[in-house]
Amino acid sequence: MRSIILGLLIGTTVFAGAKAPSEWSGITVDVNADQSVEVQQKLKSQGDFERLEITLSNKGSETLTISDIEIKIPLLESVSDDMELVYGSSCMGRRPMLRHKVGNPQRKSYSFMYSMLELADDQYVFAGSLSWRIFMPVITLEDNAFVVRSDGEGKQLKPGESIQYEQIVLARPTDWLETLNTFGEAIASENGIKELKDVEYKGWATWDYYGRIFDKSDVFGNMDELNKLDPECNLIQIDGGWWTERGDYTSVHDGLPGGIKAIVDRIVAEEKTPGLHFDGFRGDAASEVCKTHPEYFLHDQDGKMIVHTKKLPDREMNYTFFDYSHPGARAHIAECVRVMKEEWGVRYFKVDFMRYGLETDFKQELDVKKVVAHDPSLTGVERFRLGMQAIRDAIGQENYFLGCSAVFGPCIGFVDGMRTGGDIHPRYEAFAERCLANTGNFYLAGKVYNGDCDYLVFREAADEDEKVFKARHKFGGSMTMNEAQTWADFNKLYGMCRLQSDNLMTLRPERKALVKEVFDWPAMDETLPIDFWQHGTDKYDGYELLLARRGKEIFLGVFNWGDEAKEFDLTAFGKDGVQKLGARNSIILPYEGKLSFEALSKSMINAL
Repeated sequence: MRSIILGLLIGTTVFAGAKAPSEWSGITVDVNADQSVEVQQKLKSQGDFERLEITLSNKGSETLTISDIEIKIPLLESVSDDMELVYGSSCMGRRPMLRHKVGNPQRKSYSFMYSMLELADDQYVFAGSLSWRIFMPVITLEDNAFVVRSDGEGKQLKPGESIQYEQIVLARPTDWLETLNTFGEAIASENGIKELKDVEYKGWATWDYYGRIFDKSDVFGNMDELNKLDPECNLIQIDGGWWTERGDYTSVHDGLPGGIKAIVDRIVAEEKTPGLHFDGFRGDAASEVCKTHPEYFLHDQDGKMIVHTKKLPDREMNYTFFDYSHPGARAHIAECVRVMKEEWGVRYFKVDFMRYGLETDFKQELDVKKVVAHDPSLTGVERFRLGMQAIRDAIGQENYFLGCSAVFGPCIGFVDGMRTGGDIHPRYEAFAERCLANTGNFYLAGKVYNGDCDYLVFREAADEDEKVFKARHKFGGSMTMNEAQTWADFNKLYGMCRLQSDNLMTLRPERKALVKEVFDWPAMDETLPIDFWQHGTDKYDGYELLLARRGKEIFLGVFNWGDEAKEFDLTAFGKDGVQKLGARNSIILPYEGKLSFEALSKSMINAL
């Protein structure tokens, strides 16, 4: 027990049987609160995992407030500094999969998803979370123990009230691949996901070339070129910049006469799906909704609305943050989506900047000491999920919901698709980083959401005109054809959505041909980084061997992201000798053997 400001911690441990299973003994749960908290823990077997269920109860007569929670799960094995450790990817762009030796911890040596320690060949220990309903579990390894911490975010418990902490699972597997696949299936089950939408999108989007500044002629001109390139394309996505102010999502700026509906009408007339992007968790201080309903937005410890001022190439932004504990804020965003869907005809909704619905990121960025919400009894995670439910209900299950710039966990169960890596740029240096970020989530893609790795971008300066987006990394670059081919090959092997986002009216023919080459490939059913334990030492250390399957067809993508030629021994794939690749080159090879995807995966992993 430890002292706290206004009371003492009370810890009560209850196991499912007469005693805790010996392989997971000594687990402790510490809760820091302003009143005493009763803690009960129960460890029970569930399939390949041991599930740790923790109940927090207020047995007192006054409402209590939780400050933080810490769970320690000792490992019986002796952990040495030279053992390898993996932290699972937690969000779209900021926390990709990370691998390092135990003795070399880094600033981002934690995960909201899982951690896995390699004790020896075919011997691992694993800790992960299946839920993100009230708290954000932060999993790390310290002093021979898995440690799971959560900011209490002011969570209140009324007298007699009990809540469950997030569902933590533990394992001592011999097969890391099987464990991660089973973990993905367990997450799907825990969050009520039975079947994903069976979709394959290919088309064009405004963002990467035009940014926030485009007009109907830009959209329609690119649609004309797209139809010449591939008449079977089925999605056109209008990205950010169409609204008058962020948060005012029922009004369109004057630069788009006829509004979004005029563009959607053309898209629908061509029997394509109309997609629309909006920022679901932020407004702007200049918006009408912010001026007329400041109570819909989060405030700080001094009672001031939280505002994040940021200068962008075309304007200054003053971001504000929706408080979805307020029913009025939920009604506002639902009405915005209703207008998009029922009055404009949108059927594909890309909801962006979702990480800003959580306290985790913007408190750190803005140095906010305390977030003050309409309902102070809820955590940021609970507010986020209220917003997600309102958006999902408004979109409807019949339409497509793509999550973007998100912390993955709290979104699971709401979204159909998820952007799984950071925004792409027309720069070769971005490709290996996005390969790691996206395929590090292989165990989730196809199980809890459809993976989306962002746009096809193949342009360099010679393909641009004066309308190109002037943001950093978006214009004036160089990209050789072999460099562009690596991103094309990656997109053939990962993701259910292939959207081109150059200017097809100025893109040169050989680069348009590369777009068509990607469009002609079917989306894969699953994609696996064979060299999972050989990469991820930093965000630029992308995987080089991607095994993918479509039905019974199997393909191997080989990527040399480096600046020197490299040889790859592909004997386990059924190829004689080695495959030599020049610098910044890739190749996709069809499998001609008789092994199943599962058997081939294991054979190739064992051969590394």
